[in-house]
Amino acid sequence: MHTTASPSEDITLDSYQGWSLTRHEAAGAGDLPDLLFLHGMSAGGWVWTERWLGHFTEAGHRCWTMSLPGRPVGATMATDPGVLDRVLSQAMQGGDAGAALDALAAALPGASLFDGPGLDTLTGALAEALAAIGRPTVVVGHSLGGAVAQNLLRRGGRPAATVLLCSAPPYGLWRASMEMATTNLALWKAMFDLSFFGVAATDPRVIRDNMFPNGISEAEFRTVLSRLTDEALAATARTSGFPPFAPLPGPRSDLLVIGAGKDRFVPPLDVHLTGLYYGSRPRIVAGAGHMPMYEPAFLSETAGHILDWLPGIAAGD
Repeated sequence: MHTTASPSEDITLDSYQGWSLTRHEAAGAGDLPDLLFLHGMSAGGWVWTERWLGHFTEAGHRCWTMSLPGRPVGATMATDPGVLDRVLSQAMQGGDAGAALDALAAALPGASLFDGPGLDTLTGALAEALAAIGRPTVVVGHSLGGAVAQNLLRRGGRPAATVLLCSAPPYGLWRASMEMATTNLALWKAMFDLSFFGVAATDPRVIRDNMFPNGISEAEFRTVLSRLTDEALAATARTSGFPPFAPLPGPRSDLLVIGAGKDRFVPPLDVHLTGLYYGSRPRIVAGAGHMPMYEPAFLSETAGHILDWLPGIAAGD
């Protein structure tokens, strides 16, 4: 099954990219819950590697990779300096001053502050995806995807279970951001540039060194970098924790928290505080970075934590 909504080709403020689902069949027949993997900031369903997904399909779980709604189609001046000339030309030909101003605003650097879907829009897409799947499904949210998953719980959504993987903590990323600003200023600046001016404005070396602290091949990193998209600040600003996006604190037996010992975006302290918030014992993969699905040395251990935990959910423990 593949579900998608095609964006308009016009340069307008409301032409969001649609969400999509890709199905990865289980190795054998069974009655295990499906798993829906939800990506983080600037990524898409492609971020979940075949090796990662293989751990779950081989264990008998049908998997779904979801790409959340994104920013409007079309470049900004930060990603394509020639876009300004094209926008002005289109406006002159159309003769609509209002449309011209809207198109110009969409092309300016930092336009994602105004023109992208917010966290509630992303959460609505997740709810639609779960309804489309139509069977018990565990949501595995990574980074920003974890904030979306928690927002679904806050709004009363009830997936079969939820896994927060290197996820934005329920109280927001404000504490982690303050730590980053004082201990890793280069990364803090790179994330600021990424948020306000897009992928093209950030330093790829800083992103590479911090996102993949254990290294990644040049070819694989170039592939990742080429697929990153500008994220809407309407969504990412909400992950600061204001207004709140998580349900009220309290024990949740249907929620698993996993973090990474070398995660420079969501430090281990925030993982432990997330576990405390939800009354559960977090799993920390010592030595792993923010993207464990790309780390051969830690991929199996990370996936194993999820697979070891799932039977308890199925049994209702």
